[in-house]
Amino acid sequence: MALLVLALAGCTALRLVYKQADELLYWWADGYADFTDAQAPRVRAAIGEWFAWHRRSQLPVYATRLAQMQSQVQADTTPAAVCALRDEVQGWFDVAFEQGLPSLAALAPTLEADQLKSIRKRFDKLNRDYRHDFVQPDAAGRREALLKRTLERAERLYGRFDRAQRERIAQLIAASPFDAETSMELRLSRQQDVLQTLRGLHGAAPAQAQAALSALARRVEHPPKEAERRYQQALAEFNCGLTAQIHNLSTPEQRRAARERLHGWELDLKALAGPGNG
Repeated sequence: MALLVLALAGCTALRLVYKQADELLYWWADGYADFTDAQAPRVRAAIGEWFAWHRRSQLPVYATRLAQMQSQVQADTTPAAVCALRDEVQGWFDVAFEQGLPSLAALAPTLEADQLKSIRKRFDKLNRDYRHDFVQPDAAGRREALLKRTLERAERLYGRFDRAQRERIAQLIAASPFDAETSMELRLSRQQDVLQTLRGLHGAAPAQAQAALSALARRVEHPPKEAERRYQQALAEFNCGLTAQIHNLSTPEQRRAARERLHGWELDLKALAGPGNG
């Protein structure tokens, strides 16, 4: 069950990374859009305001949830419980997106054609990386890569699995509906949607931009094509089951290790949310 929390606190140096997150986010975004001299200070200010809000109002929520999970991680779990946690985390992401939406809506209409080309080039590079990492030339290679990624995430929380556990996880992975080519197609479709949306917003009023970006976010979460929705839902349901089964394979010692890591992340978040970190 606790694997999903890695989306929140997957870094062992959480405090250090979060304290620099506003600067890291700015340079990450600039790597896509190549901000102009006029845009850059507004983007930096918006990011700073967003992190001040996030630190003040959201980190305590996450810390409270991590505290609850420290007792839950000691018992077996179910796919339904994992899916419920996934939905809770998705809710956090939705709240965070809504908080940043006015700033995004103010920026989007100012993006010029050259900046959209920069975003396209960044997408192309990431797609090449994705193909290298996920789209291996044969099915066995793809399963092996998927197993490696799954074990890396799980062992970050529980510690190293033994041979029998690894073999069982490999058996579970073999039933995954994940298809690298299908995921690649969905990725390309989303990127095209992003670019088309941004092109259509050039010079738009903030209210129009906000509505369009909200609609874009909904399409990402709930693809308009039925086949894409079915694939995404099947993958989500499988991952809930896989996460539950991996947790239930863990030993008491591994669960104690997971509890200690969760406690460490809780303390990190409480420290970051405290006075002097704004």
